[in-house]
Amino acid sequence: MKSQWASVDPDVVDAVDRVIERTIEPQAAAVDIAAEFPTAGLADLAESGLGVMLAPKSLGGAETSTATYAEALSRIAAACGSTSTVYMTQMHCAHPIQLQGSPEQIQTWVPRLCDGSAVGSIALTEPGAGSDVGAMRTVARREGDEYVVNGEKTFISNGDRADVIVLFATVDPSRGKGGVTAFLLETARLAGFEAGAPMKKLGQKGASTVALSFQDCRIPVAARMGAEGEGYALLLRSVTRSRISAAAQGVGFAQGAFDSVVAWAMERDLLSSKVAEAQDLQFDLARLRGEITAARAMLMSVSDQVDQSADEPVAEVSLLKMHCTTLGTRVAASCVELLGPDGDRVSVGAERRLRDAKIAEIYDGTNQVQSMLVARDTRLTAARETAAG
Repeated sequence: MKSQWASVDPDVVDAVDRVIERTIEPQAAAVDIAAEFPTAGLADLAESGLGVMLAPKSLGGAETSTATYAEALSRIAAACGSTSTVYMTQMHCAHPIQLQGSPEQIQTWVPRLCDGSAVGSIALTEPGAGSDVGAMRTVARREGDEYVVNGEKTFISNGDRADVIVLFATVDPSRGKGGVTAFLLETARLAGFEAGAPMKKLGQKGASTVALSFQDCRIPVAARMGAEGEGYALLLRSVTRSRISAAAQGVGFAQGAFDSVVAWAMERDLLSSKVAEAQDLQFDLARLRGEITAARAMLMSVSDQVDQSADEPVAEVSLLKMHCTTLGTRVAASCVELLGPDGDRVSVGAERRLRDAKIAEIYDGTNQVQSMLVARDTRLTAARETAAG
């Protein structure tokens, strides 16, 4: 399927499609069944020059538009949700390093994340804080030329596999968001750090998700990214890309489930207009195709807006994340129903997309949080217009 958007690089998307056909799709079912980390797919993407698309070419990235990245990620997600999450986490780690890392941090780690020689992770969520960054309780207290980190993170993608972790911690809990600071951790050199066992999950079983524990974990001051208290602003800039990633996954999960039903129907000659008893199925597929096409157009439009705007379009990205991830779950569920008794068969593949899709509504800021952000923007916009009028 060719992209019709001018901001999408067709050569990059073609290269992604080749990796999907060659490596990712043939292994997707086995990755899910065995809960196996998708090493082969990640390596093939990196070896094809697709490791971190949004990173500049000077650092080993593909330097693509955000729309190209989103279209590529949606296709990877359509084939294998586990691979898409591991892959996008590489970018989620590289992006804040590129934005606020020291020259040494950038030159050491971004190229390695791009070429696949390092696995990256980003540690934000905490057991008691959820989406409330101001309630963060992982503390990094400075002692001379070191910080001593104590606390726990949870639901951390790639956490047990990571060579490098971007950690958000507070230097002073009493300062709320003002105490949040970013650090770059090299796991091979850490003492007082432990990654838990991979969690048992509904879907995306090959994408490792763990808790991280820090007990008197000492890191050098040079590991800090930016100044103390600058972590919250970096976090806000980082979540824009991560929420676009989740939205792209939502579109991909919907597309993958849709494609599985189409393949199933083709085998049974149920797409022909001559098969009158299958018209309800054909009409349902037409409706679902329209919904996926509209969501993809929204994904491309907001991705272009991100590239063209001086400020992060927070409300638009929240709307996108909320809409596309909800669509992914709803369309996948509809596809399972359309398959009737074959809906839960692993060999058909729709049930895997449904399981993979649900978590995208929850991570990178739950959809309830996205609704709050959109509601706040609606209120502030109305207030400005009233004041101006």
